Amino acid sequence: MPGPSQMSRVLGTYWITPTPTAIRRAWKLCGDSPREYQLLRRHTLKLAFWPGSDDPADHVDIDWDWIRGRERIRLGELRIDEQINGHDNVRVVFFKANVIRPSETMPRIWLLTVFSKKRQRFGTSQIEAWAGQREIIVDRFCDGSQFA
Repeated sequence: MPGPSQMSRVLGTYWITPTPTAIRRAWKLCGDSPREYQLLRRHTLKLAFWPGSDDPADHVDIDWDWIRGRERIRLGELRIDEQINGHDNVRVVFFKANVIRPSETMPRIWLLTVFSKKRQRFGTSQIEAWAGQREIIVDRFCDGSQFA
């Protein structure tokens, strides 16, 4: 049986869990095309190996950053440069949990939404909506005190 470090090379170090909103928006962005959806899925599953270790062989080719002003609550964006269903500049907004749930072996990264970004900045209402989605996840699936 492979050891924990070998398993993390195969499975990554995070569970990737899309919210229903992220799934719905991904299908809409992909024009209900299974091929395009799987392309988008392949990019988002790279987050399972995020941020990688000090070993150069473990580094994953992902472009991401924290959402400005929301670093403390771990809201980030994954930037996808590959064209998906004719859309450029695709973004996946995610929430990185910092603890492992009692019944699990790895922490989770929750995918909150997917869209094609048209402007350089995010709107205040968008950011507040994602922070609200994060709060719902914390309330439903986690002990809220762990994320304060």
